[in-house]
Amino acid sequence: MVRIKVIIPNAGMDKEALKRREEMLSKVTMPSTELSVECIESGPESIESYYDEALALPSLLKQTKKAEKDGYDAVVVYCGSDPGLEALREIVSIPVVGPGRLAFLVASELSLAFSVIVPLEEAIPLVKEQMRKVGVNLTRVTSIRSIDIPVSEIKPICDIKEPIEETRIYKVLLSESERAIKEDGAHAIVLHCLGMAGFGEILQQKLNVPVIDPAFLAVKYAETLAILRLSHSRKSYALPKTKEGEL
Repeated sequence: MVRIKVIIPNAGMDKEALKRREEMLSKVTMPSTELSVECIESGPESIESYYDEALALPSLLKQTKKAEKDGYDAVVVYCGSDPGLEALREIVSIPVVGPGRLAFLVASELSLAFSVIVPLEEAIPLVKEQMRKVGVNLTRVTSIRSIDIPVSEIKPICDIKEPIEETRIYKVLLSESERAIKEDGAHAIVLHCLGMAGFGEILQQKLNVPVIDPAFLAVKYAETLAILRLSHSRKSYALPKTKEGEL
């Protein structure tokens, strides 16, 4: 049996909301895989800047170390910005998956040109820097488009009760994705924010191009790494030396 811990790097989510996310994400895992979703104990309500990432990191570090201690086989940092990914890999031996970088790499594999959809305009330079760090061939990135909705106002499929086609988030995601394809020449779409989880499959049916939904991709990849007993290299992410003041 594989055990995966999903850590959402924003605080304040109730047990019911976390349970809905567990049920949603479990749809892509094997029946024998145990999936547990939790949010950070303290930190920002959403990740929209480097400052937000810094505020979330202390809890992320603590809870990632605890996940390994509790016997989990992999951790998913449930945010497209991959906050603290390098630091988290340094402190544990189990695989730590960043959905954002994974989505870019898969988009590059599945298409020759792709567009990224982000919540806010302010995220665009952060995403460009993230892609540069990962080594994405930027000539394949046709555009980065904003839907102009704060992360805290974006609801995944599991939180929506009304018909999906009538929601504002669906309408703007569809509109910007269609423009990315028609005007920018995108062959695939990446939904950068994991608050958009669940919209990938619906949009893909409408757009007829691959739509990468990092939430499900990251969970399935974490499961695959755990099954294959693969994790990050200690030559790339060396174990930090013990020092005073550690968490």
